[in-house]
Amino acid sequence: MRLPASALSIAIVVLACTSLVAPAHADDDRFALTASGFHPTSHTRVSADAGDLRGETLDFEDRFALARKTTRLRLDGMLRLGDRHRLVFNHYDLERRRSTVIDETIRYDGQTFPIDTLVSGRFDFSLSTLSYEYAVVETPSLRVGAQIGAHWARARIRIRSHGTPIADVHTRAEGGSPALGLRLLATPGGHWRLGGYVQAFKADIGNVDARFTRAGIFAEYRISTHLGAQLGHDWFKLDADYAKPSWNGRLDLVVRGPSAGLTLAF
Repeated sequence: MRLPASALSIAIVVLACTSLVAPAHADDDRFALTASGFHPTSHTRVSADAGDLRGETLDFEDRFALARKTTRLRLDGMLRLGDRHRLVFNHYDLERRRSTVIDETIRYDGQTFPIDTLVSGRFDFSLSTLSYEYAVVETPSLRVGAQIGAHWARARIRIRSHGTPIADVHTRAEGGSPALGLRLLATPGGHWRLGGYVQAFKADIGNVDARFTRAGIFAEYRISTHLGAQLGHDWFKLDADYAKPSWNGRLDLVVRGPSAGLTLAF
């Protein structure tokens, strides 16, 4: 699995920052919470089968003109348990819907939506991650933490026609898997904090076979000891095959985009 350039550049960015070593601890916070506006771009491909009737793969952004960006709330937090021990968590969700007259017939979950029908499409997705982190490197200007934890993802799709006869289908799936990762934090001096993370895992649990990769970078300026302004960029990829009563099909999802927010630290 290949990571994007932003993910591969995390280590380079952080290690470069360590050339400006200052007499400050890399992470003195006992608790930190960042609330950001996340402005993502997404690419969603879905399919749903009904018995032996195989559904087509839909590009949601293309079929329902859902490529328009909306800003969503994103939460990131950290709790220090000890000198080298942290709990790290984050959460965000996407909610997109739109109605359009389709120019091709759609077959999804055993239902057919004829051409020239007014159809509404909705896609909701949420992702939460909680990880334990142990600092394998801890210096006054650099912290490298190895992470083990879990992520929980939820996806819901609805396609509904507004013509006669009315066709209305719902598919949904949720589940979790372990997550392994690495997080870096550098304090090059003054009020700046720079860092990033990478997480990945492949799990075949019950009736879900999923593979995910996640990466991000950020730069934060501490206005005061307890308040910071942060800019970042996040990337997430999920490939999942579902064999559930509520969804027998596949989801391929890529979410990426910038974020800007404030950090409260104590």
